[in-house]
Amino acid sequence: MTTIEEIFSRLGSAGFWLDAAILTAIIRFVWSVVQKGTETLIFQLALRTRTIDIAFDAHPDTPKEIEAVKYLLIRYGNDKYLQELASDQEKFHGRLRNRIKPVTVVEGDDGGKRVSMQLKVHKRLGTQFTLFVDVIGDTDPVVRYLESHDTVTGVAVSARPGAKRKRVFFRLKDYPEIETVDGFRNNMIFPV
Repeated sequence: MTTIEEIFSRLGSAGFWLDAAILTAIIRFVWSVVQKGTETLIFQLALRTRTIDIAFDAHPDTPKEIEAVKYLLIRYGNDKYLQELASDQEKFHGRLRNRIKPVTVVEGDDGGKRVSMQLKVHKRLGTQFTLFVDVIGDTDPVVRYLESHDTVTGVAVSARPGAKRKRVFFRLKDYPEIETVDGFRNNMIFPV
């Protein structure tokens, strides 16, 4: 009988329930981390993308107002297909991302610059993207500079009132353009 009384005594103590609550919280936390990691891994495996390199030449007389060159990964797929024909998984893959990605600028021997980036292209949906430069100060010299390139089209200053940095967006003529349901134009690399 003493063993049963000890068990009931232990179950009735606050220390036992506190230990049980802490252990349960730790198990739930570990389970949620494992579950999230597994979901992310499964999503990445199902995403089916291929990374391609995009490169183009820039003129050597870069305006001092340009702080950085980047690109914006808009989404996988185009809006019309995603709205009308896509499966649920494709709609999930094609959700709006708007992720800012780095662009590498390397100075050549001739003083010119080579701009390159790595872009993930969805093998079934393709990828929408656009490039931009962060500008500090006056955007006019940057717009003139970008418009002077044979490979650049659609130069437009982003309306961001009160922002320290302004963005000047542009597209590349070497890649097809599509229009979003919101009326924006982006470059598109179709499925590969």
